Amino acid sequence: MTSLATAPLRVVLHVENADGAPESLRRRLAELGVRPGALVSVVQRTAGGGRIVDVAGSRIALGRAVLEAVTVAAATAEPCGVAAS
Repeated sequence: MTSLATAPLRVVLHVENADGAPESLRRRLAELGVRPGALVSVVQRTAGGGRIVDVAGSRIALGRAVLEAVTVAAATAEPCGVAAS
């Protein structure tokens, strides 16, 4: 697992959690689609350490402190909970 702050560009990642963030921030991230189980991809780096992140077809800008609170892992080939046949 790694944080979104250190995630490579244009790699599909699976959100693990945002336990490093306060409850109000976790709630806001969930509203934006950044919740455990979501697939995300960092599409652009911004000045100051922020990133533009693709979440379910929408692009959102996140600051470095927020990115560090979100942990991600490499996405698997098949969706979560779906066994290969």
